[in-house]
Amino acid sequence: MKPSDSQNPKNVAPLRAAVALGLTALMAVPAVPANAQVTIPVDLSARKAASLPTGESIELSLDQAIALALQNTLDLTVAAGNYEKSGFSIMGAQGAFDPTLNLEASASSSSSTVTSAFQSSGSKSQRLDAYFSGLLDTGATYQFGFTNQRSDVNRPAGIPPEGFRSPSLGSSLTAQVTQPLFRNFGRSVNRRFIVQNRIARDTSAWQFVRRVQDTVKAVEDAYWDLLYAQANLKSRLEALDRAKDLNRITKIKIDVGALAPIDIVQTEVTIAQREQDIILAEGAIGDAQDLLRRLLNVQNVSDWARPIVPTDQPSFEEQKVDAEEGIRRALESRVEVKQAIVDIESRKITLAYNNNQVRPRLDAVGSYGLSGTGVNVADESYSDAYKSIGKADNPSWSIGLNFAMPIFNRTARANAAIARTDLELGRTNLAILKQNIALEVRAAGRRIDTAFRSIAAARKSRELAERNVDAEKKKFENGMTTSFQVSQIQNDLTTARSNELLAIASYRKAINAWHNTVGDILSYKKVTLEGLPVTLDPTPAEEGAVR
Repeated sequence: MKPSDSQNPKNVAPLRAAVALGLTALMAVPAVPANAQVTIPVDLSARKAASLPTGESIELSLDQAIALALQNTLDLTVAAGNYEKSGFSIMGAQGAFDPTLNLEASASSSSSTVTSAFQSSGSKSQRLDAYFSGLLDTGATYQFGFTNQRSDVNRPAGIPPEGFRSPSLGSSLTAQVTQPLFRNFGRSVNRRFIVQNRIARDTSAWQFVRRVQDTVKAVEDAYWDLLYAQANLKSRLEALDRAKDLNRITKIKIDVGALAPIDIVQTEVTIAQREQDIILAEGAIGDAQDLLRRLLNVQNVSDWARPIVPTDQPSFEEQKVDAEEGIRRALESRVEVKQAIVDIESRKITLAYNNNQVRPRLDAVGSYGLSGTGVNVADESYSDAYKSIGKADNPSWSIGLNFAMPIFNRTARANAAIARTDLELGRTNLAILKQNIALEVRAAGRRIDTAFRSIAAARKSRELAERNVDAEKKKFENGMTTSFQVSQIQNDLTTARSNELLAIASYRKAINAWHNTVGDILSYKKVTLEGLPVTLDPTPAEEGAVR
């Protein structure tokens, strides 16, 4: 595979040239533009899996790998499912205010021994009632009823037919409302579960955001780890070539009598060590590819057999970061802070409810009803009863107050005390979270500085090791050193090159970790989330700032 001119070590910056030997074989496929936009829906039904690139190998730029992982990984599918499930809880809480329709139908019959001429020997009755009841968010309960009753009584022998009416028909409309005035009064008390379930839904949305952020970071880390593992294998193969070359020269010197036959042992030991290094390096590549396949949700056996080939190379420009500015941004952007803030709001709601439950119970109760009786026995219909109700001939009403107060009320007082303690714990946890985030940001900033300086140190070490190998080979050719010493110097060069490659990968991962710690990794990687009910805009890290 021939590198393009832009990837030739002669045409790149000196720092890139330091590792070009281990990377150029992996750079033939152009990368997706760095500013490629990726939109990820939070709606579970909108998630669609994307196909892997075709070919004998899976050639991916970093942006492609991130986009594929965000579309395919099952971790985000689970997070989206949890978010969707939390939304159903809001509907469940709203169900407390759903009205209820009750229908009741009954029939009865009774008979008795007659002991008087004016006593009926039996009776029958039928009822058909309907009730409509429910709860209002003020705490009031209501019930509207419509009742219908028919009673048939056997005429007593002592009552003449013209003075006896049967059946009797009766209907009524009733309405009753009970409104708490102290305990259980108000929208904030009665709608608390709806508000808290919305907070839980928002928390699930931020958990989805956090999972997306973690996925982006994990993919980039795995990408650079794979690139390092492949470049490290190339470096180990070159080390094996050097060991074999030394073995060839040693054999020539032994053949001409310049070295003792025992000197060949050290070179063969070195070859064996290099071969073992190659086996380990190949295993590291397999591990790195498997991790990336896991993040990409590769499922087909044929795709698992295809090697993953990174097509991007790391950049080495120094990135200066301001730890204090990073802390400010992290406190305003990290989803953990937003979650802690709304958790405090949820605890405030619980405290308000429990404080309300400490109050005595005082309910206002009112009812109003209209009733009517059928008087036309011949047609046995309810028309007369309904007409009477329509004219409001027989109104009835009542109004009153019900008061109740537990003598000690220890349960409610204890629950209120627990809620106050939980609120203070929430505030304390937010303060601890802020402290921990500040530590994480400062540590992430130091890792960037340390990793960048490590590249320069590793590059210098590699350059010196190369010069040392050249010098030692000349000494060996002139009989001024031993094959053992040359092998040791070659080992030092192999280690130095591996350390340089590792330092470069660590630097890119440190930058990635910085943006994840600060909380702007999605904007940094041009990832947009669609359908979120919460805002990802920076907000003050104070109570009430998010909702």
